[in-house]
Amino acid sequence: MGANMRELRKQAVEELGWEQRDPNRYNIDGIVRDAWINGNGSDETWKAAVEKHYKRFMVGDWVRITVEVEDGFTEHHYGPIENFRKPDGNHYRRHVANPHAAFLHPEHTRSHVVPLADLVEEINDFEIITEWSQVHEGGPQHNYGVYSCIGMHGPYPPPATTLVIHKVSGRKKRFCDACNTPEQRAGLADEALMYQRNAKSTILELRADPTLITGPASEDRWDKSPAEQYREFADVFPWLVPAPAAELYQQWKENQNASAAA
Repeated sequence: MGANMRELRKQAVEELGWEQRDPNRYNIDGIVRDAWINGNGSDETWKAAVEKHYKRFMVGDWVRITVEVEDGFTEHHYGPIENFRKPDGNHYRRHVANPHAAFLHPEHTRSHVVPLADLVEEINDFEIITEWSQVHEGGPQHNYGVYSCIGMHGPYPPPATTLVIHKVSGRKKRFCDACNTPEQRAGLADEALMYQRNAKSTILELRADPTLITGPASEDRWDKSPAEQYREFADVFPWLVPAPAAELYQQWKENQNASAAA
């Protein structure tokens, strides 16, 4: 049985490779048992076993957690999984196929033990564009229309090959393939987090009174009214505007456009 099991493991690894799957992310023994030892070896049985024994998270994977903070704010924090934990927070004494929680230490918050069900793969929070024409759309004339990677390359960075977009904030950065890493992408999201922290007072004011954003403009062109300042904030940081205020601002802009066209 031992020699046969080794052959079956080898075969399963080869099958996963043919399907362009990473064997390290699967419980090989579980697949062998369910697909071929206890199963009938059909394509359907194999597919079910592969899906069942996929390891969604592994040590070293970058993930996002949602942290509740004061004043009703939530923050997204990113970091790599350092190890897995039991439901009581203690370490496992041996390897387990289905751990309960993960321990991670994001840069901008304290350490956390988080159930795997509450983790989000870091990559899910970003859109990655690789089409050259889109990556370099509107590129700088001084560089033949080609954007350079903003990673750590010294004075001669290579051309960017990816455009990374943080889905929540819409913030963008361009990287070469080598710099398009979870840590670099998380840095883009961290920038959005810092803007949120710095704008807390403005957000709270618009939460308390959304109509502040539709107030009158100042008659003095050199001294903007509070409402104008709120509108400028909404134009620069639309993802930070509370929904009621954002809706009122959209209506205000539509009314302004209608008045100008009349």
